[in-house]
Amino acid sequence: MADFLPDECDIVMEGGVTSGVVYPAFVARLAKRFTLRSIGGASVGAVAAIASAAAQYKRNRVRKSGQGSDDGFYLLAKLPRRLRATVAGKTRLFSLFQPCTDLSAHFRVLAAALNAGSRPRAAARIVLALPLHFAPGALLGSSAWLLGAFVSSGLVGGHWPLTMAGWLAGGLWFGLSMAAAALLGAVLHAAISAWRGLRHNRCGICPGLRSGPGQPPALTEWLHATVQEIAGLPLDQPLTFGQLRASEPPIELALMSTGVSELRAHRLPYASADLVFRASELAHLFPPEIVAWLIAHAGAPRHGARTQALLQEHNRQGMDYHFMPPADDLPVLVAARMSLSFPLLLQAVPLYRIRALPLPGSGVELLRVWFSDGGLTSNFPIHFFDAILPTRPTFGVTLQDDLQEDRQSRLAGPTARVTLPENNNEGITTAYVAIDDAAGVPLLPRFLSALLATVRGWRDEALKRTPGYRDRVVVIRHKRSEGGLNLDMKRQAIRIMSASGATAAHQLIERFLDPVAAQNGWLNHRWVRMRSTAAVLQDTLSPLHQAWHDARLAPSYAALWQAQGQQALPAYRLSEANRVAGDILWKGIVAIPPQIGPANLSDHAPRPQPELVISPKQS
Repeated sequence: MADFLPDECDIVMEGGVTSGVVYPAFVARLAKRFTLRSIGGASVGAVAAIASAAAQYKRNRVRKSGQGSDDGFYLLAKLPRRLRATVAGKTRLFSLFQPCTDLSAHFRVLAAALNAGSRPRAAARIVLALPLHFAPGALLGSSAWLLGAFVSSGLVGGHWPLTMAGWLAGGLWFGLSMAAAALLGAVLHAAISAWRGLRHNRCGICPGLRSGPGQPPALTEWLHATVQEIAGLPLDQPLTFGQLRASEPPIELALMSTGVSELRAHRLPYASADLVFRASELAHLFPPEIVAWLIAHAGAPRHGARTQALLQEHNRQGMDYHFMPPADDLPVLVAARMSLSFPLLLQAVPLYRIRALPLPGSGVELLRVWFSDGGLTSNFPIHFFDAILPTRPTFGVTLQDDLQEDRQSRLAGPTARVTLPENNNEGITTAYVAIDDAAGVPLLPRFLSALLATVRGWRDEALKRTPGYRDRVVVIRHKRSEGGLNLDMKRQAIRIMSASGATAAHQLIERFLDPVAAQNGWLNHRWVRMRSTAAVLQDTLSPLHQAWHDARLAPSYAALWQAQGQQALPAYRLSEANRVAGDILWKGIVAIPPQIGPANLSDHAPRPQPELVISPKQS
C-alpha cells in the first residue's frame, strides 16, 4: 500500500432531526478503513457523534486489553434496522418522540400531518385533527356562533326560506359557518394552551423521557441505553469525555450547542467552571443514572466565599443547586442532549451561570442560561478540528432535502443520492433556493424560509465551498418526505437513507484511499490547503510588516513589546523569558514579506480565497 494513504480520520456530521438515520451506516463503513480520532456534530449530528465515539472507544479498549468483543461498530450499523422496528403500530423512530402531558394534544395534531404526501393534504389533516383534539374549544366556538346566529335572527325577525333551494342553501351556509366557528375555537384553544404549555415545559413538546408507565423508552433514555451498549459500559457508569480522551489513541469529541440566553454558540465540552445545574430540573430531561452521576461528580467549589454563600443560601431554600462536573467527568449524553434541543419539538436544557454583579464589590448572581439546538448557530460545524496544515482528513457529511418527489427519484438507488467532488472545480457553486413561483412572483413562505436559513447557515454554506473544505464534504440528498421533521418516516425511507450513508462512506474511501497519487483525494487536499494557505499568509503578513515599520506610530510595535519596568504597559505583563521569545517570534514574522519580494502567491491560487482573521475561540 502506498505510504501516503491515511489510516486515521475525523468526522463532522450535520444536524437534521430524523435525517440522522444516514449516519450509523456511514460511520460503520468508514470505520472499516479508518481509526476515528476526532468526531463532531450538531443536533442529530451530535447524537451520531457520541454513538460513533462510543464504538471507537470500545474498539480501542478491546484492542489494548485483548479482551471482549469489538462489536461497537456492528451495533452502530444495526441502529437503522432497530429504528424501523414496530413499536405500538408505529416505527421505533416515532416512539422516541413522546410529548409531555400539557402538549400531547398538540403533538397528535402535528403527527396527523406526517406522511401526508403534499402540503394541501397535510393542511387538510390538521384542519380535521384540530376540532377532534381540542374539542372544548371547538364546542365553545360553535356554541358561540350558534347563539349569535339565533340572537341576530330573532332581532331582525328573520326566518328560513321556505323553498327547497332556500333550505339547501341555508343549511349549507349554516353548516359551513358553524364548522368554521368550531375550527376557530379549536385554533384559539390550541394556541392558548400551547402558549401556557410551552412556558411550563421548557419551551418544547418532548422532554426526551417516556410519557408514562408502560411506554417504550423515549429519545434520551433510548440514546443513553444505546450509547452504553455500544461502549460496553453499564447504565450507571455513563461514557464521559474524560474516558474518550484517555483512550488509546485519544478520541476528541466536540459538539455544538446554542446558549440562547447568552446570544452565542457553545462548543461542548465546556471550558469554564461557572456552570451550575438544579437536579430537580434535569430529572425531567435525563435518566436517573445521569442525574445521579452529575450530583456525585459535581465540580468542587472553585469560587470565592460570596459564590459559595449564594449557593448555600439557595440550597437552604430547597433549591438543589450543584456545580456541573469538570469537562472530563461530563457524560457525553448530557452534551448531546444540550445540542439536540430542536426548537418547540424538544425541550431546551436549563443551566445556570455564576456572574459578578456589574458594580465592584457588590457580589455575584446566579443567571439561568437556556441551551437549545446547536444547529441554530452552526448546523454543520465543519470548522471543528481544522488545522492550517492537516495531518489527517476531516470528512464532513451534509444533507440536502432537494430530491424530487417523482418516479425517477423513487427508482434511483443510493448512489444517485450521494455527491462528492471529483476534482477541484466541483463543489464551488453556491447554494440556490427558488423563491419565485411559475409567474415570477416571490412566494412569501419561501422567502421567509430562505431568510431564516440564510441567517442560520450562511457561515456553514460559505465554508462548504471554500478550498480545503469542499473536497472533503460529501452531500447526501433526500426527499422532503424523508428525514427532517418526518418523525413517522416510512420504513422504506429509513432503509434507503441508511444505504445512502454507506454509499457516501464508500465514495470517500475510494477517493481518499486511491493508490494512484494523481487521483488521491488526501494528497490533493494537502496540496490545496498548503497552496491556499501560502496565499493567505502572504496577504496577511504584508500589512503586518507595514504596521510594524510604520513611522507614524509612537511608540512602535517593536518598542511596545520590548519595553520593560515602568516603560511597559500594566496590562497582560510578560515574564522576561516570554518577552525574549516573543521578540524572536515577531522579528521572524515581520522579516518574511521582504524575503518573498515581488512574488504574488495569490496568482492562480484556489478560489474563493480564504482570509485569516482574529475571532474568539469557541468554548
